Amino acid sequence: MTTLMDIVKKKIKRPGKISAACLMLFVLMITPLAAYGYSVNAGGLSNAREKRQPEKTDSQKEDEIHLLPVAEPESVPLPDQNEPVYEPVSHTQDNFFYRKTLKGIYSSTDLYFYVEDYWDTKYVYAKIQYNVSQLIESTASSVTFAINDVPIQSYKLEYKDGNSQILYVKIPMEQVRSGYNSFSISAYARLFDQQGCVDDYSDANWLEIADTSYIRCGYESRDPEYMISFYPYPFMSTYNPTGKGLFIAVSDEAASGEVAAAMSLMADLSKQTGKRNEIELCRISDLKSMNPSNTILISDYNNLPAEYKDKMTKAPDSSGNAIVNFIDDSNLKPLLLITSNDDSSLKEAADMLMDESRRKQETGNLAVVEKGSGEQAVNGAKQSDLTAWNYTLEDIMGSGLSFVGPFHQEKYIYLPVSRDFVLAQGGKVVLKFRYSENLDFKRSLITVFWGDVPCASKRLSQEKASGDELNFEMPADVVGTSAASLKIAFDLEIPDLICTPRQSDMPWAYVSRESAIFLPPAADMRLSFDSGASPFSRNGKFNDVLLVLGDNPTSVELNLLGQTMAMYGREAKPYGTILVKRAGEFNKDDGDYNIITAGTLSGNAFLAQINNNLAFQFSQDGNTFESNDQLILSRDYAAKIGVMQLLKSPYSLNRTLLVLAGGSQDTLKNLEDYLRDSSKREELKKDCVVIDAYQNITTLKFIKAEEVKEGPTLAEKLVRNKKSLVFTVIATSAMFLMLFAVIIILLRIRVYRKKNEE
Repeated sequence: MTTLMDIVKKKIKRPGKISAACLMLFVLMITPLAAYGYSVNAGGLSNAREKRQPEKTDSQKEDEIHLLPVAEPESVPLPDQNEPVYEPVSHTQDNFFYRKTLKGIYSSTDLYFYVEDYWDTKYVYAKIQYNVSQLIESTASSVTFAINDVPIQSYKLEYKDGNSQILYVKIPMEQVRSGYNSFSISAYARLFDQQGCVDDYSDANWLEIADTSYIRCGYESRDPEYMISFYPYPFMSTYNPTGKGLFIAVSDEAASGEVAAAMSLMADLSKQTGKRNEIELCRISDLKSMNPSNTILISDYNNLPAEYKDKMTKAPDSSGNAIVNFIDDSNLKPLLLITSNDDSSLKEAADMLMDESRRKQETGNLAVVEKGSGEQAVNGAKQSDLTAWNYTLEDIMGSGLSFVGPFHQEKYIYLPVSRDFVLAQGGKVVLKFRYSENLDFKRSLITVFWGDVPCASKRLSQEKASGDELNFEMPADVVGTSAASLKIAFDLEIPDLICTPRQSDMPWAYVSRESAIFLPPAADMRLSFDSGASPFSRNGKFNDVLLVLGDNPTSVELNLLGQTMAMYGREAKPYGTILVKRAGEFNKDDGDYNIITAGTLSGNAFLAQINNNLAFQFSQDGNTFESNDQLILSRDYAAKIGVMQLLKSPYSLNRTLLVLAGGSQDTLKNLEDYLRDSSKREELKKDCVVIDAYQNITTLKFIKAEEVKEGPTLAEKLVRNKKSLVFTVIATSAMFLMLFAVIIILLRIRVYRKKNEE
């Protein structure tokens, strides 16, 4: 294939042609624009993901409508109302349904449940609590259940005086797989008379599934066999969802790399803690009095006590590589030891453990993490920025979406975005779909919703039934908002609503897996606790976070920072930026980060530097807080409160500073306990929170609305992007020099030609 650069090379080889230089200049000038335009308009939507699916055969590439077979109500049994009896197991896991109503002649819903690799699963069954409409009393109806698209059981539905009913479904273990499994429920109402006609009230036929319904997995836990690939098991598990008994320890010196790695793993493990986070951060010397059931120990090798060095399978060498060793501690409890002779390599070892694709390769109890091994992943993420946030339906769901049955049908696409995601301008959706031709095309249409906000719709037409497309940009009113899903709804209306064929001729629609979604993220700079993880986390990764510790941080302070990182790292991914500095090391010239600091005035000298910036300033002795114009504090109350405050960083434009402060270790401990409860985190609002000794909170707003900017000003951009500015100036200068050279060459040729003519 001849490329643009091939053409350029051919033209350069032709002597006496000035057009080559002009063409090269033109290429240099348009290349950045062409690359940008391609990523946003063309390649952005179709070539979205770095990970591609394996090549499929032609037959596999054919999209299929996933239609569960319906069961004739007269030929299936009544529901099994007896709970299955199995041999007792050590652990059970319940996955509850959301309340769902199935309407019409044919309707279905799915529940996804996850089976962990470390489960030795003994049984799986479903308990369904449901209600049916009175129409069922005079109508033959059935419900069919499937696991991973394989039908397993059908039951006849009956109406029982409006009372709630319960049925049980045994799920064959041979159909259950590790990872995600889908459990499908399909309801069928045979609303036909002898001529195959349906009455006009088919939508009044419904099956409601209660949110008390669940799928239960009974299992035993597997032996991790000291394999690092099992991480985070056994340090975190489904049968210990709070992480109680797990300690993440750093050396007594609490070196910067040790703390950064510990905070990364704290955020990663906390994703599984649910309602309460009982994971502890401490120093090695504290472990003897703590009696941990599991320990993750992170230490520079020089700071590691001899008793741990003696247990290691292999010591780190002088290359700067990190060692991850899964062994037993002195009490024969699981110990994951991370150490290196290079402090900066400890964070890379933490990233390896957080990166599933790398971690799964470590099937032994010892892993050597090469220094700089994570740089490729970091650089790859930066290079893919132009084509990021583009997804196909296949990327998200692995297949297309099927809609079967008349009337209104809805399905959700759960978006692979982090909780800190906010939609920027330029979002785009391209849906490719087809549908049956037995529709009333005057009343049939497709509608797309951002969350629950309608964005676009299109009427279906017979001419395009075999291949239609809906192409639209996200409307302005949803820009700057977030949503966890896109909802696609089809209204598949039947002509005259008189007669409807049986299932084989039911109306259907199919959204192809090539359908694409472009979701550019906005830079949300609202300084508020209720704005999610921004700006400390962006796109699921820690966003240039600098932790400023006291020169001799206590376990309470480490735990308080750990719970804060857990709060902002609810979807923590590897390779985020976390740096750690002591207050005595901090230099304001190094402050171009989003800073988090915690402590007391006497224990953290950094707080003295920023005291004048705080809404609640420390008193002169540092044991209490002073009143301000929004809240008058009594002397006794001021000594018992902790304060969390967000403010614009005084050290760098468009950066944020979070301060967690108290007059004593007891007030800091109260802040830490408050943040351990995920439900209480949701109560944090505005930009300043005062928490008293009884964990009652007062939320206040000190940042004025006009101070909060949607984005940096031109001056701020110039300051923040010095390297880009320098590159732009150099590149522009080079272009002008080349243009000047071309002009001189042209003038010389003109003069030369005139001399020859004379």
